[in-house]
Amino acid sequence: MYPPEKRGNLCMSHSDNAKFQEELIAQENYFEQETSELLRKLYPDTGKRDELQKLLDRYMDHIRLVLEGSLQGETDTLVWIGSDVTVVDEIEGFEETYKIVLPQRIDADLGHISFMSPLGSKLLLARQGDRVEVDSPSGSYGMIISKVMFG
Repeated sequence: MYPPEKRGNLCMSHSDNAKFQEELIAQENYFEQETSELLRKLYPDTGKRDELQKLLDRYMDHIRLVLEGSLQGETDTLVWIGSDVTVVDEIEGFEETYKIVLPQRIDADLGHISFMSPLGSKLLLARQGDRVEVDSPSGSYGMIISKVMFG
């Protein structure tokens, strides 16, 4: 974790930078303490575990860059844990909104999906306007990220 004097000013258009920064600090603390145990419990298969570890490493790198003030610009279009993400199915054209959450906060009725799910892991760190290809038990499908809003 970065002490307050090491954290840069967030240069983005989030409506509430302090809330965003607080949430990233909480996530950083959570992942520093829980990552190994979380992955070991949820993914006994080391291949999938290694894939998710790489995603978490990238995510933590992004958090650190934001907290240092090094990641500037369009961070508000980047999908973070805690973001509401609207996607459009490429084939059917239907639109759905999901909130990317930690595994213990999943609530399908509210559209809260884990960042570790097939869709959540593809959305995490993607940007508004990106196309993501999602592999699911029923097959592969493409989604376009049409809107990202943190909070």
